[in-house]
Amino acid sequence: MHPKRTRHGLDRAGVEMIVRSRRISTREQGAKKERGRSPVTDKQRCYRGERRARSPSFLRRHGLVGSILLLCTVGLLTVLSSALRADDLVSARVVALFPRVEHWFRIVDTLRFAVDADGARAPVFQSLTHPRVRHADGAGHSLAPRFASHFDGTQRVAAAEDPELYVDLTPVDGAHAPVRVERGLVVYADAFRSTDIIFKATPTHVDEYLLLRDRRAPLRFRYRTRVGSHVAMLVQAGNAIEVRDAQGAARLRASQPFAMDRSGKRVDGTIRLDGDDIVVDINVRGLRWPILVDPDWMSTGDMAFGRFYHAQNELPNERVLVTGGCSASVCSGDLTIPACRSVVASSELLDLDTRTFSRAADTTPRYFHSAVSLATGDVLLAGGCTSPECSVTQTTERYGAGDGVFSSGPDLAEARAGIASIRLSSGRVLLAGGATMTSASNRVEIYDPISRLISTASPMNVARGRATVTELADGRILVAGGCTTIACDTVVADAEVFDPTLDTWEHVASMSVPRAGHFASALTDGRVLIGGGCSTPHCTDGPHMTTEFFVVAESRFVPGPDLHAPRFGAQSVVLPDLSVMVSQGCDSPSHCDLSNELFTPSTGSFAPISNAVTSRAFHSLLLHTRRHVVIANGGCQPATCSWWVETYDVASLHPPIDAGVADAGSDADTDAGAAIDAGYVDAALADSAIPDAGPVHVLEPHPHRALPPPSGCDCRVAHSARRWPTAWLVFTGMAAALAMARRKRRR
Repeated sequence: MHPKRTRHGLDRAGVEMIVRSRRISTREQGAKKERGRSPVTDKQRCYRGERRARSPSFLRRHGLVGSILLLCTVGLLTVLSSALRADDLVSARVVALFPRVEHWFRIVDTLRFAVDADGARAPVFQSLTHPRVRHADGAGHSLAPRFASHFDGTQRVAAAEDPELYVDLTPVDGAHAPVRVERGLVVYADAFRSTDIIFKATPTHVDEYLLLRDRRAPLRFRYRTRVGSHVAMLVQAGNAIEVRDAQGAARLRASQPFAMDRSGKRVDGTIRLDGDDIVVDINVRGLRWPILVDPDWMSTGDMAFGRFYHAQNELPNERVLVTGGCSASVCSGDLTIPACRSVVASSELLDLDTRTFSRAADTTPRYFHSAVSLATGDVLLAGGCTSPECSVTQTTERYGAGDGVFSSGPDLAEARAGIASIRLSSGRVLLAGGATMTSASNRVEIYDPISRLISTASPMNVARGRATVTELADGRILVAGGCTTIACDTVVADAEVFDPTLDTWEHVASMSVPRAGHFASALTDGRVLIGGGCSTPHCTDGPHMTTEFFVVAESRFVPGPDLHAPRFGAQSVVLPDLSVMVSQGCDSPSHCDLSNELFTPSTGSFAPISNAVTSRAFHSLLLHTRRHVVIANGGCQPATCSWWVETYDVASLHPPIDAGVADAGSDADTDAGAAIDAGYVDAALADSAIPDAGPVHVLEPHPHRALPPPSGCDCRVAHSARRWPTAWLVFTGMAAALAMARRKRRR
């Protein structure tokens, strides 16, 4: 039997012989290649053999296309992982949980930091380009903070103009969390248990945001303090702590913290001195986790709180007392109740010598309240709204100019806000009308500062609140316009005159149009100038440009000259030269004005004068009789409420020569020479990121500018880390794949 053959006609022995000869040929070829290379040890041969046996290269198995696909996939995964890591940024997490802080954080997007030798960060404020940034407060002061390389180190808040006026803060039980910069924010992740901390620094504020992630987070934070040689003392000032210099002026202030959950509900906490320590207690009652807490440090050339529907009064010691108001809010853009997020209980004192504010005694929180200076220099507060929804009060308080203390006074007969109040020639105080959210009152009461009692007077003919009240030359009182509720459901045109001697009201002719949010000032010729305002709650017909005069002898109104711009929420004051300054206001529900006007009785016309630095309406305007300055304080605009003060030198308040042809709405010179002394405030808007600013609409920042570190600082500049764009990753992957393919071909 023949041996089995293959299909090529060879038996098994022939096949084995051919295979054996091919193996010998392969060995000979390999030997020739080895002779042309450097000697290879047995160990290297063993390693190479094991590596080839374990896993042949991806390029050998799949070729060039497969290698390119692999590297592109790796690049894509790298980009995706970078995006996932971005979500791990503390700032991104806070914005995702509390979207409104995006507006606050955006202000410092371009901020860069100088890095000291020990790793501490100091902000380079020249790198800030956002239009809302102010580089000094109303007194021309600014801050110079310094952030430790690790959270358990020492943070410093200092006055930029005096390096020895500082306070150092070292957290007790703080973690050794390293500092990092995210979007111009200083971040310490896990600074305390379940707590991340973000600092937002601007030239006038250092805001500290604590993200309490869950119930394990602490609710009390203690900081050891050390102060500079120019600090005289730390002072507990109501619900704030002030750093005072040797002259007793407040130079730095730590404000009361508040906690907020994702719904926007807000609860105030406390800050207090305990020996040399500062203790911050957080109140989370009624809030849901996670919670954002916002204490801050600020300079003192501005008020501690943004506020409007507040009051300011001149005191005998030439300081100015500021009381009440809405804060952390925005204007409603009309006559309705604004988005008042909190009512201010803290009062403040403005010292015109140092241009700084210090905290005065706390009082009942109220806005739309009466604040009347008495002949003794004391100040009477009466009525007002005590909650954002305007729960009205009937309480009164009296501020003692001598001891700086508020004492309780007699209650009003009826709780109400928006009372028409004025000091009579007899020294008594008229309290006429007022309103609630549902109705208005015609009740009239009189406060006697000597007996400290309130008596009832004859009621008005028309129930109203938010009316203007003006003393006539003969001592009688004109009450004009106003609303039938505190939210101005209906605006009235009626006017009436009160005779305090006879205790009677005379119903005079009505104004030409209903007005609320208007202004009124008495002229020396016996007339009363009334102008501006709106005739509907939402100003649907637009603010008025018209004015009218009340002629006392005829008990009627006659037309007056038009304003240069429509205004509501404007304020007016009679100057020593008998002219009338009309200050700002809103010219539409979405825009508030910088312009001011001056009415001159001798010409019977209005002329534009120096513009303000910050737009505002429903602010407080005061002629300081002894300092001869006009003080514009607080107020609001559709974007935010204001905590800024501007003073006008009375001697400089006069129209330019070409005032007759000037356009009041134009971009006039806002420098204003000596007319405005506002501490060189930048632009018309300020850093709104402090906690009182509430939700605001902010403009997009200017294009980023790369700024060098300050000269001579012997430091480097830190900024947020750059991320590699996707295109660069793909390009790099393709280049690497091509290089591998070329290497294979060479082999």
